Amino acid sequence: MSKYKYTYKFSEETTDLRYYTVQSNKKLTRSEMQDIAWSVEQTEGETYADERGKATFGGTEYGGDSQYQMVEGAENLLNGDDYDW
Repeated sequence: MSKYKYTYKFSEETTDLRYYTVQSNKKLTRSEMQDIAWSVEQTEGETYADERGKATFGGTEYGGDSQYQMVEGAENLLNGDDYDW
């Protein structure tokens, strides 16, 4: 048994933008392009290369418009907040 009486679960949804550059000497399919891009470590400036081409991670722009949704426990929240999810 939990030592806590109430449990609250919620989700947070944001939109982050990740920038990739993929270079190749041949035309790629969308899935090939994504496979190369997603193989690079997500640290700005990092590169990954294989026989198909090269990917460079350009960085992440973090979303600022977070959306929240209660998953469990909303009925146990105290009133008084001045915003509504």
